[in-house]
Amino acid sequence: MRIDVVIDMQGDPGKRYAVIDDFYDGLAYTLTTLAYDSASPLRTHPLGTPLGLPRNPLQQPDLASAERQEIVLQGGMMGGGKLAGVGGMMGMATPGMKGGAAWAINGMSMTGDGHAGMAPQFTLPRGATCHLTMRNETAWWHPMHIHGFSMLVLARNGSPVPYRQWQDTVLLAPRDTIECAFVADNPGDWMLHCHVADHQMAGLMTVFRVT
Repeated sequence: MRIDVVIDMQGDPGKRYAVIDDFYDGLAYTLTTLAYDSASPLRTHPLGTPLGLPRNPLQQPDLASAERQEIVLQGGMMGGGKLAGVGGMMGMATPGMKGGAAWAINGMSMTGDGHAGMAPQFTLPRGATCHLTMRNETAWWHPMHIHGFSMLVLARNGSPVPYRQWQDTVLLAPRDTIECAFVADNPGDWMLHCHVADHQMAGLMTVFRVT
């Protein structure tokens, strides 16, 4: 997920400040270092009010007339093309790391980078609202990323989210079900895939079409 951040820098002239990610115990690392030159600060105090930014221009989905689609994330490609859960993450290698199909969306595995002309998972008429449900049947986390659109996240596991916000990536925990919506106003074939590269390359990728 990408976000735009405005930072009002208030460090001392000539100083350097490390930005550290210490979310996980024992795995802290430096993301970047903020370095200040020796010149005098532009201001002696922070801005008094936040910067005014233009409102998001995205169309609001019409949920009353939405076309409903569902994708199911599946994991652990077994013999005969049957899918089974891949189990927990601890003590095992990531499925698909050797290049084989380990993941699927609605029973279909698109390995590598896919291919031109591959059949879409679903097709939407241009301008229609899509109510998309993403259901994670695996025991792994998957940040699902959509190309060409931003999704308005509506609910997680049947409960409305506290803040409806636009996202082009939404993180699904194991067994999570996410409901989101978008207006299909951008024609073409668009990827929908896991943002963990190993998962995408091992099958967790599909396309949908807007005509």
